[in-house]
Amino acid sequence: MRAGLDLSGGGTAVALQSVAPLDGLHEVTAETIAKLLTGIGMIGAARNALEEVGLRATIAGNRITINDEYFAQFVGAISRPTGHVEARWVIYSLAGTPPVWVVGAEQ
Repeated sequence: MRAGLDLSGGGTAVALQSVAPLDGLHEVTAETIAKLLTGIGMIGAARNALEEVGLRATIAGNRITINDEYFAQFVGAISRPTGHVEARWVIYSLAGTPPVWVVGAEQ
């Protein structure tokens, strides 16, 4: 199971048995989405994690649309000079307003 987030107290991550609903969350932000997706390396698992916390999430290609307000784009292969390949999530608002969040998909 994916560790959940307690987003009511400053956005600190708290390990839970499963992803907890976002009860009491007044506004979903790119930051809260980024914290939730950190460490998830598969687009289907990411969509499921978003839905488990009560967000509407749909997949189109390598991108998830969240609540018709945000995109989470999965960039699956970034090659590093060391030969290491990384996967990342880029989270941004559909309105194009800053900030853009980039988080790792590797655990």
